[in-house]
Amino acid sequence: MEKLKLITGNLKLKILLFGVSFLSLFFIFDTWEHNFDQYKVLQNQLNNRIQHANELTDEIGILSQQIEDLDNPEKLEVVLREYGYGKPGEKIDVFEVPEPITPLDETLQKPRNKSFIEYFIEYIVGKDGE
Repeated sequence: MEKLKLITGNLKLKILLFGVSFLSLFFIFDTWEHNFDQYKVLQNQLNNRIQHANELTDEIGILSQQIEDLDNPEKLEVVLREYGYGKPGEKIDVFEVPEPITPLDETLQKPRNKSFIEYFIEYIVGKDGE
């Protein structure tokens, strides 16, 4: 009888230890997966921000070079010509790029707007002859 109580007590203790171990491992791995997903999101954000910072650094370098070019008279002339300035007495022709023309196929596929008369007739007759 005592042996049965001892086996039952040991069995209960083993089940309890197994349950606690299982729950703790479940909690650790469940939390680890959630934290790993957050880590990946944060890592992607960090990479995007580093890339954006590098782009801004490159843009700062270009703008700094343009500022330095303003001190050089030869490069200043090139910069001014880019913005439409010329030498005194020099005529500068500025060409406007025309807007692209919509192809006829696209124009014909668009729904046609109704005129005032068509709306008036629809009002009197009803929509679709109803």
